Amino acid sequence: MRAGEAIADAVVAQGVDTIFGLLGDANMFLVADLVQRHGVRFVAARNENAAVMMADGWARATGRCGVVTVTQGPGLAVAGAALTIARQAGTPLVLIAGDTPPGDPLHVQSFPQQPFALATAGAFVPVTAPATAARDVGLAFRAAAERPGPVVLDVPIDLQDEPVPAGAVPAPVAVVTHRPAPSVPTAAAVAELAGRLAAARRPVLLAGRGAEAAADDVRRLADRCGAVLATTVLAAGLFAGHPYHLGVAGGLARPLTRRVLADADLVVTFGAGLNRWTADHGALFPAAQVVAVDVDARALGARWPVDAGIVGDAAVTARAVAALLDPVERPDWRSPALAAEIAAADPFDGIEFVEGAAGIDPRAFIRVCARRLPARRTTVVGVGQFGGWPNLLLDSPAVDRAFIAPWEFGSIGVGLPYAVGAGVGRPDRPVVAFEGDGSLLTGLGELDTLARVGAPVLLMVLDDGGYGAEVRKFAPRGVDPALARFPARDLAAVARSLGVPAWTVTDQASAEAAFDEVLPVTGPAVLHVRVLPEVTQERF
Repeated sequence: MRAGEAIADAVVAQGVDTIFGLLGDANMFLVADLVQRHGVRFVAARNENAAVMMADGWARATGRCGVVTVTQGPGLAVAGAALTIARQAGTPLVLIAGDTPPGDPLHVQSFPQQPFALATAGAFVPVTAPATAARDVGLAFRAAAERPGPVVLDVPIDLQDEPVPAGAVPAPVAVVTHRPAPSVPTAAAVAELAGRLAAARRPVLLAGRGAEAAADDVRRLADRCGAVLATTVLAAGLFAGHPYHLGVAGGLARPLTRRVLADADLVVTFGAGLNRWTADHGALFPAAQVVAVDVDARALGARWPVDAGIVGDAAVTARAVAALLDPVERPDWRSPALAAEIAAADPFDGIEFVEGAAGIDPRAFIRVCARRLPARRTTVVGVGQFGGWPNLLLDSPAVDRAFIAPWEFGSIGVGLPYAVGAGVGRPDRPVVAFEGDGSLLTGLGELDTLARVGAPVLLMVLDDGGYGAEVRKFAPRGVDPALARFPARDLAAVARSLGVPAWTVTDQASAEAAFDEVLPVTGPAVLHVRVLPEVTQERF
């Protein structure tokens, strides 16, 4: 057996059935072996950075370790931004990277892959000998699961053809997810938080993605202490149906949420990455003390100051605090009038929609989306000014891994590849992705990937003819915004030329007509939405 075959066997032993990537000299025969001998599905991207994003999207949608492969040198180098996103998100992911022969430092594609991998992915496992190849694969998958985060598994091209000697180190048993015992807060911390909640007049419990498994416990604590509930955008929908759930808190909070949170005197966060966006730079709950509960002590106050921090599991902490509290009624805070307002709230109330020949008001388009899109979907929102509209105005529940927002590194060009990965990983529900024109054009070739894969992805391109965030920021400084504007392009025609059905939207009538044709989403589709550039989003 060759070392390359041993690597393929070890990868499959980890339960891998899907791999993303782009072929090159240093990984092509490994991919061929995985496909032909093991039946692994290979999703071929058009760009290595996009391939890693697809694997990341797949992992976020499925909860499994994503796998991707690229070739040596430039293949790995192109993937740096995507690896950084995955590292900052803590996505379990293994990137199998080919490498040039160690004995040929003058190879045209040679570059220092280990320091590059450590600077981006943050972890590097080299395959140094055929005898240890299977073991090294297992070590890479184990590291990806335990960190969690991306790991670069480095495989020199010449090593792959070498024979595996007798007595080679066997592959470890496939990774078994280890769930450590929940972190228990100290009795003093629990008593202090209980005292703060008892003394507060207008408390808020704010849950993040890390509290998804604790939703019932946090909800019961809120009912016991008379608090209202809110979530971060990545935990949207966690308390859906509760009469005192204010929805998403943060820079994209809706008017009612902003009004209520402005009066809060205590905000307790559970499993939330509290940062300047969550607090809207201090404008969201300016009069409140803030207490953060998190399993990671390093996260407490790291990105936004807190008055107190508690190291503990969200569910365990919420139950322990509730046990110390007598039931509290706060009729001036959790009032029938507030519950009625929450129930009747319409995110589009009070908006004065703009009419124009150049396109549709993006808020008017999102209003059509709110009415027409299927409730059961995976929503992907890319990075850019355009992302503010669906995040602010469209209800996109994040439970069951149904909301993917790869914003960790602030990189544009993420919407389409993450949508492809999510669509491949969860074909049982359609993916609705929002992307900008400038963002899409950084990776236009992945429309071809979408067409070939055939995943149920509806990509909505909100096209304002440039980089909207930069245009908005240039004007107050007296800079000519033409630097960030570009000629109009027929992106629907481009999509169709690459095999993806597409429609152009310029007003409400064409939006309704497009949805009439594209729904239900059963395969790839693009709506090229020309939006009015003068309608800008200040918070995104």
